[in-house]
Amino acid sequence: MNKLFSLIKASMTEGMNIFRINTKKNSKISKILPIIISLFLMIMMYSYSQFIIKPLRPVHMEFALLTLFILLTSLMTIVEGIYKTSSLLFNCKDDNLLLSLPISKNEVLFIRIFKFYIFELLYNSLFLLPSMAVYAVYTKPNISYYLISLIGLLLFPIIPILISCTVGTIITLISSKFKNKNIMQTIITIPFLLIIMFISYNTENIINNITKNITNINDLITKLYYPAGAYIKLITNFNHLELIKFITINISLFIITILIVGKIYFNINSSVKSVKIKKHKKNYKIKSSSSRKALIKKEINRFINSPVFLINAGFGLVIFIIGCIFGAVKFDAVAQTLIQNDPKLTIEKIKDYIPVILFGFICFTSFMTSITSSMISLEGKTFNILKSLPVKPYDIIKSKVNAAILIMLPCIFIGDIIIFIKFKFDIINMILITVTSVLLPLVSETVGIIINLKYPRMDGKNDTEVVKQSLSSSISVFTGMGIITITLFILYKLLNSNVSNVNILIIFLLSFTIIYLGLLKLLHISCDKNFDNIEA
Repeated sequence: MNKLFSLIKASMTEGMNIFRINTKKNSKISKILPIIISLFLMIMMYSYSQFIIKPLRPVHMEFALLTLFILLTSLMTIVEGIYKTSSLLFNCKDDNLLLSLPISKNEVLFIRIFKFYIFELLYNSLFLLPSMAVYAVYTKPNISYYLISLIGLLLFPIIPILISCTVGTIITLISSKFKNKNIMQTIITIPFLLIIMFISYNTENIINNITKNITNINDLITKLYYPAGAYIKLITNFNHLELIKFITINISLFIITILIVGKIYFNINSSVKSVKIKKHKKNYKIKSSSSRKALIKKEINRFINSPVFLINAGFGLVIFIIGCIFGAVKFDAVAQTLIQNDPKLTIEKIKDYIPVILFGFICFTSFMTSITSSMISLEGKTFNILKSLPVKPYDIIKSKVNAAILIMLPCIFIGDIIIFIKFKFDIINMILITVTSVLLPLVSETVGIIINLKYPRMDGKNDTEVVKQSLSSSISVFTGMGIITITLFILYKLLNSNVSNVNILIIFLLSFTIIYLGLLKLLHISCDKNFDNIEA
């Protein structure tokens, strides 16, 4: 038992310092900035919770707020976990160390899942704590509420993690049978995520249907999702036996899942690590290429061969294409949704402003798809090889941006063409949107690389820690959210001022061009210094 606790402590110390930065100069920033980001998110969730709970008070359904947040955080955990499983459980960099120690297979698996649990617990708390606080402010519950909420906070991540780990293990098992394991894993994972997104898209309708049936709401929630139903029962009608049952079911499921997955875990892990060699009787020619082309090719291969990186950054591009197809095929349904949110809109007005709406969609996709924010960190120990190359640091960094652009543009152009054909764009709007489709990703990816240069994480044990749990990724996401919010706000104001499509697009293109030139200047100034300061 002492060995297990020591390993858990070592794993937490080494792997869960999610915002680690390798330079001593940034030690204060690495401690303060995550706290600021977390507080900002919690304040946002608190305000959002207040907005939701107010219409629930007259019908005495304040607890529906907690139900909604529990369901949404659980759904987010499942989505994240499915594509995290590959790098969190299998083919980890510390496999050789753990497998050489005198501990059981189930203990190794427990350490890996427990590490995942701790991260999700911290992440879920950012969403659940504000909603629990708002509920307490508005309902003034008794002391048992706080005890149950604390226990619930600890238990809520368990079932979503077990679901995602089980699904992720099945995906990894299937993909390990193929030669190109990583590509097959990505292909298999994406349908799962699309199904979950479809369910989440209809979550609001499900919740609305539930809230209409006040007398049977607890039974309905329990059938829909046990942890949420059990928690609501406990805070509305506390029962010691129900609390014990709630705790026992979650812990039992955790143990059972580890025992079952542990039976096949090492076989899958060995299969993932194996390399299939096929003999060829061909004469190979060595091809040479320029350093820039070689660097771009390396970055694209790195992107394709990392499932967690590919899905995290590329999933938004898939959604963009699906969104464009859906908007073209189901335009009336999309228009009605927009009209419900803003009664001033009409279908005719929406049709008139399709180019501006497409601009907003491109903006959202570009700034929520930050590929370069992880590219330097993913180099890890191999970054010293880049330093030794007879290539200028600026050229190396630009190759990463160029690779990201080459990944994004085909997907964005496909969506553009669908909308162009469906809504018969004139030549001026087509040109402006095409320029937008290149400019906005350039701005987004330049922001990402500047942030990653400043705050790299070179000690990640797997791709998940770098892509999802690093300071540069977090800053890039919040920076993108800020730019999107400001852009859409200005866009909305211009639309209400009856400014033409062409004028709106020109205004934004000029603005983002100035921003991009400023970012390039900043990259020129800071690139060499930050590049040299990175210690792999």
